[in-house]
Amino acid sequence: MTQAKTRIYLSACISNALNNEYICSKFPVEQYIFDLPQKITPKELNHENFPLDVYQQCINMMEASDLGLLLLDSYGRDCAWEAGWYTARPGKKLVAFVESSSHFTRDWMIKGGIDIFVTTNPRIYQYALGDPILRHKTIIFLDSIEHIAEKISDALCHK
Repeated sequence: MTQAKTRIYLSACISNALNNEYICSKFPVEQYIFDLPQKITPKELNHENFPLDVYQQCINMMEASDLGLLLLDSYGRDCAWEAGWYTARPGKKLVAFVESSSHFTRDWMIKGGIDIFVTTNPRIYQYALGDPILRHKTIIFLDSIEHIAEKISDALCHK
């Protein structure tokens, strides 16, 4: 009998496509399926000209997902909205991953909605341990991004 794959919606800046795909490549394809909005957004249009259908496709992907993965190194208003969407759904988890940017530290509503916080940065890890909001979340330090899928899977099993 085969185990169902975990479906992850990647919430990240679509113009950061190369890094988005790199991070997704660290999850074994035998266990995970990724939905990347960058694959369905029209390349020839500016964001302000995206049709309603793009929005609806993203909603459909989020509804089909098991969890959202928010990349904090490159997120904006649309990603913040997606994070809130996950937070409002009790059956969905929001995992946040950051490698270097500390811009998220000012966004208390984003931090509040995170279920699992993951970083490869020891300074950001130390910050998260003392943050008045994040310290109440599951916080994971990775010594290598190669372990991201395993550590997130472990944390989800214990939530």
